[in-house]
Amino acid sequence: MFSYLKSSKDKTTQISIAFNPSLYMVSTEITSHSAGGRPTIDAFIVYAGRGLRDMGRGLIAVILAIYLSQIGLSIPQIGLVLGASLVGGFVLSLIVMFTANVISNRIWLVAIALITALSILMLFFTENVWLIGVASFFGSYAGSGMHWGPSLQLEQSSLTQVTNFQTRTRAFSNLSMSSAAGRAIGSGLVAIATYLITVRGWELIDAYQVLLAIYLVINLVNAITYLPLSSAAEPKVHAGQILVNPFRTRSRRSIIKISGLFGVDSFAGGMIFDSFFALWMLEKYGMNEGVIAAVLIATQALNLVSIWLAPLLAKRIGLLNTFVWTQVVSNVCLILFAFSTTGSIAVAIWMIRGLFDEMDVPTRQSYMMALVPPEERTAMAGSANLGRGLGRVPSSTLTGFLWAGAYTVAPWLIGGGLKLAYNFAIFFSFRNVKIPEESE
Repeated sequence: MFSYLKSSKDKTTQISIAFNPSLYMVSTEITSHSAGGRPTIDAFIVYAGRGLRDMGRGLIAVILAIYLSQIGLSIPQIGLVLGASLVGGFVLSLIVMFTANVISNRIWLVAIALITALSILMLFFTENVWLIGVASFFGSYAGSGMHWGPSLQLEQSSLTQVTNFQTRTRAFSNLSMSSAAGRAIGSGLVAIATYLITVRGWELIDAYQVLLAIYLVINLVNAITYLPLSSAAEPKVHAGQILVNPFRTRSRRSIIKISGLFGVDSFAGGMIFDSFFALWMLEKYGMNEGVIAAVLIATQALNLVSIWLAPLLAKRIGLLNTFVWTQVVSNVCLILFAFSTTGSIAVAIWMIRGLFDEMDVPTRQSYMMALVPPEERTAMAGSANLGRGLGRVPSSTLTGFLWAGAYTVAPWLIGGGLKLAYNFAIFFSFRNVKIPEESE
């Protein structure tokens, strides 16, 4: 156990509250974060792990669809590969949720990073769509560029254990900033391939395999990063509670409702992967991968600003208003993007969207953790993550078929429209629900 858990102030608080069973779960919040609200070592480990994980996702998001098309896969096949990744992520998320109190967060985070690293190897040895699909299923390396999958619920659970209600939103903001910074760096690594192709005369496939090797190494380093995670970041388990079942919690109505709505949002988001954005800009406007990567880096820089501002805005208008109405602006931009007449206009709209697009991430995560008592947060995180995963499973495949059928504009319109519907549905469903930190 780290020294920060041994300070006299924390020990006194723990002893005084532990004798009152009704306050036990409160004590876990108080004792699991450092004095003064400063981030703990565990929090920094979670931040670093997320940054590395999304560095890899930022890299693979730019190159995956292009690489698969270059080795001979059709657009529908690419959609199927991305869909297989999402199905695998969903299955693993389900396993993680129900075993959260049996297998530690640390072990799961290390294992998932190693599994992803091993699955990448398949891309070096085959061009068979079925074998690539199997590797994608186990590796969950869908080119979404988004933070989804079993690691997300583990990070949320761990970070919640080492924060309190005063520091939670800022902690989730820091987590999202690590994510955005990681994705920006990952997108920037694409410049290596651009250099190898334009300066050294390499073939695109060979240059992209260098990037895949970098992605593999990132996941190995990610696995090592999680090893020092302490027991303070583990969920607090009641006696006799082994499996986490969201349908048997006191907050099951809120959990099921928010998970279903997240599923709608995720289905819409699955239609507009960064990989499809890259392919769209390449085919419609003739942009090369270097320019596309630069656009994504600039967008992610705006994401960082968005994430940093989110807690400040939430203090003024509340968590729910923040993550709903900033997304309304973002999704209107998404629809306008589909009607862009030039590459410059498309880039400008995408940038405006980037300024609002990530404000919902820390505020949404903090809000859903605040909706339920501490002992039900693992169930909330797992169920919400599964809802997002289940919604995303069919949408990338649908996008592939729409694209192949010359309906390339449809994913942007359908995705943006559904996201707007989700925004209004979640607002009217929870506008009268007061969370503890906003009850006064």
